[in-house]
Amino acid sequence: MGSIFIGMIFIFLNFDLNIGNARIGLIPDFIGYSFMLNGLSELEWFSRRFSKIKPVTSGMITYSILTYAFALIGGTTSVDIQYALAPHGLFLTALGLAALLISLFISYNIIMGIRDIELYQDRNLNSGRLYSTWKMMAVFSVLTFTAAIMPALAVVGLIVTLVATVMYLFAFNKAKNLFRVDVGVG
Repeated sequence: MGSIFIGMIFIFLNFDLNIGNARIGLIPDFIGYSFMLNGLSELEWFSRRFSKIKPVTSGMITYSILTYAFALIGGTTSVDIQYALAPHGLFLTALGLAALLISLFISYNIIMGIRDIELYQDRNLNSGRLYSTWKMMAVFSVLTFTAAIMPALAVVGLIVTLVATVMYLFAFNKAKNLFRVDVGVG
């Protein structure tokens, strides 16, 4: 579960360096999805949900490599108010929203896989708290994404989303630690 946790850090916390039109992701999502895929492979025998989302996670590796490369050469992969209603802006918005929803779908299934482990093995892995913080993160992530064309509202949304994401990562870390203790992994 440690690989999934590292992957989530890479995916949900983004730091970029902008140089001219080029944007270099300091924590590339494709590395996060690769970690996550490795963790899913390690846990797939605990729940079918882990193996179910492996193809989706592989698809997100490909998608994030393409968007990373495109941003690196100076292509725009985000939308702002200046061209949000232009055809390419609408396409990028739809593509970004789809990627966000797929990412949330993957993390939801991981939580439900953790819950399956809890139910099957009758142990506490913090899935209730994990799910409640995930819901908060999901709602604010989508709201912030859709509010991105209104900069003042987007800043507030980003702050709230960051807090919700950090809370989610702390809850996932607790689940990971409970899993390690119960399994007997050092």
